[in-house]
Amino acid sequence: MNILIASAIVPELEALSQADWVSDSNHQVNTSFVPLDWSSCDESALELSLRLQAAETPIRRCAVTIGPKNRERFLKTLAALKFDRLIRVDEEEYDLRFCPDAVAQVIAALAQEEAADVILMGRQNPLGENAQTPLLVAELLQIPCLTQVMQVELLEDRILKVSCRVDGGLQTYRVQAPCVLSIGDVPSTYLRVPTLKDKMKFGKLPIEQKSIQDFPEAVCSLHENNVELFSLRPIVQEREGIPVSGETMQEKVHNLIDGPLKDWVMRK
Repeated sequence: MNILIASAIVPELEALSQADWVSDSNHQVNTSFVPLDWSSCDESALELSLRLQAAETPIRRCAVTIGPKNRERFLKTLAALKFDRLIRVDEEEYDLRFCPDAVAQVIAALAQEEAADVILMGRQNPLGENAQTPLLVAELLQIPCLTQVMQVELLEDRILKVSCRVDGGLQTYRVQAPCVLSIGDVPSTYLRVPTLKDKMKFGKLPIEQKSIQDFPEAVCSLHENNVELFSLRPIVQEREGIPVSGETMQEKVHNLIDGPLKDWVMRK
């Protein structure tokens, strides 16, 4: 069974201070000094792909990411984890943060090239937050897509047991490939660390380099949709608060009850 895992390697935006959130004339925030890491949902997708094991069904794993050359060191980790094919697509001068249709075109084309039975990908990443890409890939390939996937189990060749988060718990499906699985932020799915022995033995797998220009449909989509970012600003997470005076904790509690809390009860 062939599995294609599409993942994004993104800057850790939590490492930015409030003063760092300054956009330039192209509405880009400088993140060159921020550490890179897998998007959390994509990391879950990678780990779930490694947990898919079956004695009678050989599994071939192909990982693809879109981004500049400094993303390749992450792909080398996947080589040491015994992935069979690694692909990096250079987006060149294009800004793909808000172009999920173009990204979907790239992934769909690679899925057809790889003859993928299952496409695993994170539901969304912090840069775009659109949650549209898996659905668009499924639409392009005309195959089913399950969202908010939490667990995946291989029952037999091309037959999967998939559990998805729904209101009130998990819903379990029996799915026949081909399909797209949109992975949510699954607890306890940190990507495993390869051993030094595996790094030495498998870590030299070559990384295939492609360009966004190799995918005419994606380039056409970029020009036709003509997505333009007009503004970029951080979301203020601050909450309103009322200071409570008092020398001791007992005084503060009394002042709270007789003051703001009493006013709030009266308004209700």
